[in-house]
Amino acid sequence: MKKGIFLKTIILYYALILFSLNGATVMAVSDVGKWLPQDSGSGAWQLSENHHYLPENLYNYINGAADLFVSYGFVKLVGAEYVSGPGKQENLVVDIYDMGSKLNAFGVFQSKRDPESKSLKIGAGAFGGKRYVFFYKDRFYVEIQSYLPSGKDGDIAVIMAQKVAGEIPGNCIPPFELNYLPDASRVTGSEMYITGGILGHAFLDKGLVSDYTIGDSVVKAFVAFFPSREHAVEALDQYKRYINAAGETWQLLNGFGERGFFSKEPYQETVLVAQMSHFVVGVANLSHAEKGKELLKRIMREIKNSIESNERSG
Repeated sequence: MKKGIFLKTIILYYALILFSLNGATVMAVSDVGKWLPQDSGSGAWQLSENHHYLPENLYNYINGAADLFVSYGFVKLVGAEYVSGPGKQENLVVDIYDMGSKLNAFGVFQSKRDPESKSLKIGAGAFGGKRYVFFYKDRFYVEIQSYLPSGKDGDIAVIMAQKVAGEIPGNCIPPFELNYLPDASRVTGSEMYITGGILGHAFLDKGLVSDYTIGDSVVKAFVAFFPSREHAVEALDQYKRYINAAGETWQLLNGFGERGFFSKEPYQETVLVAQMSHFVVGVANLSHAEKGKELLKRIMREIKNSIESNERSG
């Protein structure tokens, strides 16, 4: 009798676990109806089926590309397939990735951006053509791709992108952190949010990078984010150790932030690096240290002004 009660208890326990897991999945799916149109608006394209994925199974959908999304904080994907035409042979796929934050969505968008594609005025940023549109809005990154018979053209991807953008909640304001990068001399479209190592350095795990022109040269500026001042100090010290291990000599950079240095390094020519609060800021690919000092000052000034402005408004 006791054995029977024990078995029933075990069965009930696992049933509750399965119910809990399934409940989380149902909650993820429940957003589909809110974000995805039922048709294209013209009636020509009709919703065929929905799909959804979480971090643990995203690879089942996009295989090798899943790691990129997960590295940027991917939360869930909701999507749908639409069909049209004779025999419903024309397909349109809409995928909405919830990236958890506006900065993460921007990061994925820029990493997928094709410099040869046309920029579009959809969401906070968009690019694409007649058969595909990629855009981001608030914390969502969206891919829309149409599969049409050979020789057939159309603008269904753009039309659907505009419709989806209108359905997605949030605003079209770019991430606040982009204010850290001064506008003057910045190469348009070069701004990126990096995870996994700025300039290939694991100790500069996350942050912004962008190209700037100084005279006839193009240099790379970066702003690495850290959870605390102590973490930023440790990252700066690791950078120095990296320079020493590479056989180069770093020199103190006075008057920039709380501490800083400049040096040559193996792959970035001359770099200027400074730590202020929980940031590590730098300019790389310099032919001479003096050429990057003004840009470094401007970046640090923008960070300070942006933080103070945000604190006043908040």
